[in-house]
Amino acid sequence: MRMLLLIVYCVLTIPTYPQKQNYSAKVMLGMETYAFLKGQGAALKKVASQFPALKDDAIAIEKSSTVIFGRAEINIKRFLKDELGDAEFNRIEHRIDSLLSEQLKQPIQKKEYAQNFIEKVKSELQLSKTGGIQKGIISFAYHDAPHQEVTDGHIIHFTTKGHPKAEESAVALSIPRSWSAEEAEMPATVQQFTSHDGKGIEKILIMVHDLDEENQDIVLNEKSVAEMIPPQSHVIRTEAVVIDNLPAMMIEVEEVLNISHNKKKIRMLQFMFTHEQKLYCLQGSVGPADVNQNLDRHIKKYEPLFRLIAASTQIID
Repeated sequence: MRMLLLIVYCVLTIPTYPQKQNYSAKVMLGMETYAFLKGQGAALKKVASQFPALKDDAIAIEKSSTVIFGRAEINIKRFLKDELGDAEFNRIEHRIDSLLSEQLKQPIQKKEYAQNFIEKVKSELQLSKTGGIQKGIISFAYHDAPHQEVTDGHIIHFTTKGHPKAEESAVALSIPRSWSAEEAEMPATVQQFTSHDGKGIEKILIMVHDLDEENQDIVLNEKSVAEMIPPQSHVIRTEAVVIDNLPAMMIEVEEVLNISHNKKKIRMLQFMFTHEQKLYCLQGSVGPADVNQNLDRHIKKYEPLFRLIAASTQIID
């Protein structure tokens, strides 16, 4: 379909734009998603102008798409300007606009192609797919308020049941749809998830520890959870919470790490509870970042999301 090929063409062309720097994976995701959204919008306008009978449908879809697609486009623009600066962003946007202008000079060959394209966009608006460009759209649509991805129902239901790292223990919880599951290296980490389709610096970890005989009756409180924290970590605050009707503790920690001989730090919220001789820990983190960077605003932005995930957690018998 000519118009769909146009959009794919724009997406694939962005990475080949002459670069003065190495873009991060998240910036690349932002550029590709931005190009897709602009291409889709331009294509809808082309359909409306070339086929008057389809104008109302094209306009209706464009209006309904502003809730998610429009929000994503606005957030991506803001994000790319912050990351790249106005001048670099303007060069990239000019490149996208030039490609679209060149391709849209040619008419759509058949009305059937335009009708099929409209149906394709309607399908994309359902955001029912678990991969591809939709993850980029969802992740940036909620870039300004990550917890709303969960409250708006864009979630996947994950369970550790049957996982080789979670023998004789299982929990179920809700994870944002735009986050990608990844295998974790640490033995106690059952599963980890990374934001922005695996390209962000925010993570959710699910950890399960077997309690030895000495600690099977451990009571989680401010003192006991603080004693579990490595010496290179700094405890910021603790709070008593409830997870699946079980007493639990939340602890906020900042830890300094040596990564490739460079000191970096991460900020994390850990939600801990015990059940049948096991210690469960749900960890949401931001970073790594430069040791001099203040992560207060970053962790506050993601705290509502991390709390929602902890609140959704249930023990599976």
